[in-house]
Amino acid sequence: MGHWKFTAGTVCMTAAVLAAAGCGGKQGSGDGKAIQLKMNVTTSESSVWHVAAKTFKKEIEEKTKGKYKVMIFGNEQLASGDLTKGIEMLFNGATDVDIHSSMIVSNVVPKVSIVSMPWLFPNGYKSVDEYVLKPGSPGDKLIKKEMESKGVHCLGLGENGFRQITNNVRPITKPEDLQGLKIRVPPITILMDVFSTLGADPTQMPFSECFTALQQGAVDGQENPYDTMRSAKLQEVQKYMTTWNYSYDPIVLSVSGKVWKKLSPEEKKIFEEAGQKACAEQVAASRKLDATIVDEFKKAGVKVDELSPESVAQMKKAMGPVYAKYKDKFGEDTFKSFGYTF
Repeated sequence: MGHWKFTAGTVCMTAAVLAAAGCGGKQGSGDGKAIQLKMNVTTSESSVWHVAAKTFKKEIEEKTKGKYKVMIFGNEQLASGDLTKGIEMLFNGATDVDIHSSMIVSNVVPKVSIVSMPWLFPNGYKSVDEYVLKPGSPGDKLIKKEMESKGVHCLGLGENGFRQITNNVRPITKPEDLQGLKIRVPPITILMDVFSTLGADPTQMPFSECFTALQQGAVDGQENPYDTMRSAKLQEVQKYMTTWNYSYDPIVLSVSGKVWKKLSPEEKKIFEEAGQKACAEQVAASRKLDATIVDEFKKAGVKVDELSPESVAQMKKAMGPVYAKYKDKFGEDTFKSFGYTF
């Protein structure tokens, strides 16, 4: 997906990473020392994702009276920048607590990707709140059930937001504007399918390389939620942005099965409540930030267009082959649970 930019701090944290390795989730040796939990976060500290990370850390450390200490590692440090490796580390218990985009989670739990199908939520965040973020909603139940089946416990859903598109060639206001554009996308099959269907040239590369690739013209554009683009300063190397809300991207706050199994019932309750509070605060912060980011891009000289309802309808019509493919893969009833009918 693409959510971070490496900094000198990555190097400075190496010793801390090594010191933390292997200690996560240990139940201590009876010497009264805090049990250290390694928390992996894809983005840099300037990202709104860290609202959830910091709130979770504070709640856990306070409510367990210091029994657990949460060590936050941003910039996908624990996986050396490899997003897929980062999520695999959660599932194999190498990390203890984790915040990843559901798109990256889908590399291990494929069905989770249905939440990010193109133009699935016609009423924007109103639809998202109803079908994904509300406890007990179809998306909430699906993500938690699917992750649990693979041995990881989901504590809550936050928000990376709707994904927008930027490029350096031309404004994108209709489907044909995407013809031939080389667009950097994360290693997610659904997104590759979307851009190929629209006539673009989807190109996979680590997000850490995206800024330079855009600057040097190796790719024409990229797609990401507002905050991811802002935290990577892509407004410095892109001329055009289109607000088209084509794919929704929740983030998933989870704890490894190895840690979850060792928690007492009381501790599990604390972790659940901390996860819900952390995610609620992160969603609120993310939505507050959205409008300011658009203004920030405009001030940086980026031309911003909003896709018209007519163009959205054209885009959705073009997605017929994509929906047909995933209807066969995930089942028509799953789509119906999100209010989508074929």
